[in-house]
Order: sequence, then C-alpha cells, then structure tokens
Amino acid sequence: MWSRMNRAAEEFYSRLLQEFDEEKKGIHKDPFIYETDVQGQLIGKGQPNPLKNILNENDMIFIVEKLPLEKEETSHVEELQSEETAISDFSTGENVGPLALSVGRASLLSLLLNLYPYRIGFPIGRSYDPVTFLSLPAVCILICLVCPSPTSSLGELFMQLIGLYAMAHNPNMTHLKINHPVTALPALWVRCDSSDPEGTCWLGAELITTNDNITGIVLYTVSSKADKNYSVNLEDLKSSHKKRHHLSTVTARGFAQYELFKSTALDDTLAASQTTITLDISWSPVDEILQTPPLSSTATLNIKVESGEPRGPLNHLQREVKFLLVLADGLRTGVSEWPEPLEVKSAVDLVQEFLNDLNKLDGFGDSTKKDTETVKHDSAAVDRTIECLFTVRGDLDFAEQLWFKMSSSVISYQDLVKCFTLIIQSLQRGDIQPWLHSGSNSLLSKLIHQSYHGTMDTISLSGTVPVKMLLEIGLDKLKKDYISFFIGQELASLNHLEYFTTPSVDIQEQVCRVQKLHHILEILVSCMLFIKPQHELLFALTQSCIKYYKQNPLDEQHIFQLPVRPTAVKSLYQSEKPQKWKVEISGGQKKVKTVWQLSDSAPVDHLSFHKPDVSELTLNGSLEERMFYTNMVTCSQVHFK
Repeated sequence: MWSRMNRAAEEFYSRLLQEFDEEKKGIHKDPFIYETDVQGQLIGKGQPNPLKNILNENDMIFIVEKLPLEKEETSHVEELQSEETAISDFSTGENVGPLALSVGRASLLSLLLNLYPYRIGFPIGRSYDPVTFLSLPAVCILICLVCPSPTSSLGELFMQLIGLYAMAHNPNMTHLKINHPVTALPALWVRCDSSDPEGTCWLGAELITTNDNITGIVLYTVSSKADKNYSVNLEDLKSSHKKRHHLSTVTARGFAQYELFKSTALDDTLAASQTTITLDISWSPVDEILQTPPLSSTATLNIKVESGEPRGPLNHLQREVKFLLVLADGLRTGVSEWPEPLEVKSAVDLVQEFLNDLNKLDGFGDSTKKDTETVKHDSAAVDRTIECLFTVRGDLDFAEQLWFKMSSSVISYQDLVKCFTLIIQSLQRGDIQPWLHSGSNSLLSKLIHQSYHGTMDTISLSGTVPVKMLLEIGLDKLKKDYISFFIGQELASLNHLEYFTTPSVDIQEQVCRVQKLHHILEILVSCMLFIKPQHELLFALTQSCIKYYKQNPLDEQHIFQLPVRPTAVKSLYQSEKPQKWKVEISGGQKKVKTVWQLSDSAPVDHLSFHKPDVSELTLNGSLEERMFYTNMVTCSQVHFK
C-alpha cells in the first residue's frame, strides 16, 4: 500500500512538472488526460483565468476537472446523474465545456476524520477541516485503503489529487523518487459542482515558500450561492477567521468595483462592442459590510474599448480606418474585399464632378468649405456631442477631399484605375492645379507638384499602383486628423506622436501604427463622453496609451489601468451601488485570508444558477427582487516543518 501511494504521488508530480517545464519553454499544449476521466491544464499568466473574479489573481495555476464529454456521451451522463447533484450544465452541442466534480459524496472524509486522527498523532477532540486533513500523507494512504479503485468516485479522486500534490511537495517525504530539492509547482485548483450543502465550487492548494524552500501549504475552499436575501455580519467573519487561525487580531480590507459604462446591443442585428469602463477602489479598515469607499481609498480606472461602437461619435472615422485596412490587405495579398458604398453615385461620377468643380474655379479654387460642411453634417447625424470632441478639419486639401469621396464609393479595382486616370489626365491638361499640405510623400502629391511645372512622370496604372496611391492618400489624411485632435486638445505633442506618424517605415507598418493611434483616440473619446474626466487625467491616460502602443501590438482587449484620486471621481460612485463588493480578512499573512464577496453577476462560469422565469417578473418586465451572488473563500494553513 505504501508503494502504491508513493508511486501515485511520484507520477502525478511528474506529470505536472512536465507541463510546467514545457510552459516555461513557450510550448503551449492542450489539457492532459489523467486517470481516464480527469483532465488537467496549466493556465499561464495572461491567459483567461476562471478564478480571477474570485481571488483577483493572475498567477500561473493548474486546473483539474472532469473530462468534457462528446455529444454522444452527454445523454448517457444525464441519465446517470441525480437531480440533486446535476448543477453543471450538460447542454447539447458538439462538445461540452468545463465539467465540475461532484463534492456531494464527502461521507468517506467525515468517516476518516472521526475514526483515524488518533492513529496519526492528532489530538482527539480537535475539529479538522477535510481539505486540511487531506494534505497529510497518512490521510492519503487511508483514502487509498478504503477506495482501491481511484475512479470509482471522481469526488474522492479529486480529493486524493490534492493530497498527492501536498505529499509530493512535502520535504519530509525524502523516500519519494523525486529530484530534491523539489520544484515548487503552481497552485492546484479543482473545479467542483457546488452540490454539497456549502456550495463548494473550487478546492485549491497553494505552496508556501521561504527563501525558495517549501515550508507548507495553504488549502482553499471556495463556495458560491445565488441569494436574494443574503445575510452576513463583518464581526462574525472576523471572529470566524480568528478562531480558525488562532489569532488575537485581524485586519479587514475592502474592495469595490463600479461599472461606469458598458456597451449594450442596439438591437438583435448589431452585437454590442466590448467597451467597458470600471472603477476599482480599495481601502482599509472596513467598518461594515457594503461600506461606501471613503475618500482616502486607493482608486483605479480600468478601461477597455473596442473600436467601432455603433453609437459612437467616431463611427465615420472608424469606417475610414477599415477602408484603409482593405487597401493594405489588397496591397499585401492582391485581393480586396470592398465594403458597401455609402454614396449612391459611383466613384467615377463623384471624382468627375469634383474635378469639374475645380475646373470651374480655374483650377485654383478651394472647395474645402463645401465638403467640410458635408462631413460635419454627417458627423452630427451620428452624435452631435462630437462637435466639442472631434471636429472635422476645415483645411482638407485636394488629396484629402479625394480620399473622402473615394473611400465612401469605390467598390472595385476598376473604380480605382478609372478615377486616377481622370485625375492624371486633368493634371496633364492643366485643367486643375490643386493645393496640397506640405510634407506629403505620396505618389499623387509628387505628380501634382510636377504638374505645377508642366512636366509629369508617366505612371502605369496597373498592378498594385492604384491601390498604393489611394492607401498613401488615406494614411496622410488620417495622420493629420489624429495630430489635429491630440494637439488641439493639448493631450500630446508632435514628438509624442512621431512614432505613429512617421513615413520612414514600411507602408504596412504605417497602417498598423495608425490603427493604434485610432484606438487611443477611441479610448479618450469614450472617457470624455461617459465619465467626463479632468484634463489632467486625460493627459495621463493619453501618455499611458502612447507608451503601451510603442512597445506592444494592437490589442483591443487590453485593459488600460489608470490610478485616480477618489475625490476626482467621487460623483461617479458615491451614490451608486457597486457591481462587486468584497472584504478580505487576514492576520498578517498574505495567503491566509477569509474573503466574502457580493456581486450582481455570477462569479463562477461552470455553475448554472437558478434564473427567474416569467412568473417572477412584474408587469413592467423588471424583477421584483434583484438577484445577488455571494462568494466565500476560506483557507487552512499546514506547515511541513
């Protein structure tokens, strides 16, 4: 029996260590299978972490869960499950997602706790947490004695895995065939189905290290419930933590998250963008449950903006960026997927009319005013508030006006060839001598400057030449738009923007950098519209975004974090209810804590909580009572020495 237990610990540790080593080498693999019906996976830093909403940590972790079942197996599983334990959602589909382990069959653990503590040197009469008890090698052995087949109950198997994890890391277990000193692995978390009375949804084990030596382990129990009538007392939480960890004093730290803005779908045909702006606040001490954060708190804005918000004031500019990407893709691949035109007239007709208007003005006139007014009118139709945030420049030159007309009407490569043919012929005949801004290096600008002197290079409008000509014009126009905004709003200087606007890099890289600049603009305008921050805060946010995008690729899922003074944003949260409120009680040791959390959305993604039906709705369609979700995190600490 000892040899079987030792071998199990050695094999489990070896499997985890292999995954850990491969992750360090940059080798990312699919979940691995363990004991036929169990799978494990290493979640690296930066990857979606299912525990982030509970523990607010993004460290590397191992997750162990029931092996997802294929579609044909699902019906069989549903027949075997009892209604009491079937909390996980086994919905039909090609593949079922993460499956939780039943924790309902804990009678074996209770039996072991009642019968065996005196045999392994534990004082009789003292109460032992089941998860803490499992960290001890002797308990692991007892479980194996009672359960000769580890897969006979997945609940017991997962309890064993936590015991094996603790046993393999225990420096006193020198007889195990493991290289010493033992490599400290990331924390191990077991996904549970909350079918026990406590509503356990996660069990976890995390090592304690001192000077790179493993000295102990912290075992976590996480429970989650949907509760309209929650009841909890701060002093009771403190007393419970003191008793569990034999402490005389504890501290309580509060956390609150407020949702300042979140995109919603306009209708069933338009999906909501992923734009969210939240405010995180932390403080200590905590006076009472659901305390409003004091002005002495620490606050951080979290901003995630997805470009192209349908109701956003930059919708017209976003379309220009998308058209720019169409041209860039066409230049790179030779194939372009042209968007639907905004104009009723064809691109050729629009360009011809534009050239005729210039010709009537003897080729030198300025048609900027007319076109600018049209653009402003279109912008106002989207959102009039943009007039104070992002106004269309009144100094559009010939090439920029041409871009505006062609980007909204071109639907084919032939349109490009015909339009540029008309323009070049007009320049060659001297019908027009349009004005341009200085500093442009585009091919069209060179031709226009040559036309001033009556000589022009011969250009073959074939291959990628027409696509590149329009792409260059669009890049020049959009760069000037962004420079105008950032400098006009005193948020950045030309030096700050040099990285994004320089023409000295490859044209594809220029497009990428303009995309980044547009995303920064979307972030700032979203903040200006929805939270109306002071200029000092906007300037700091701008510099933070610029710094990030000088070092990283475009990432619209990135959350930009900005420290703020609570006094500067108090009007945004003091009269509002938080989306999430949490208190964390500890006695000085970082990992040993009790956490109670209340939120208005389910913090655990693998559980299906009860959802109100039509009978629970009022006549106006709203819930009579709002549903809340409570989470409780408790832990026990075991020292190996």
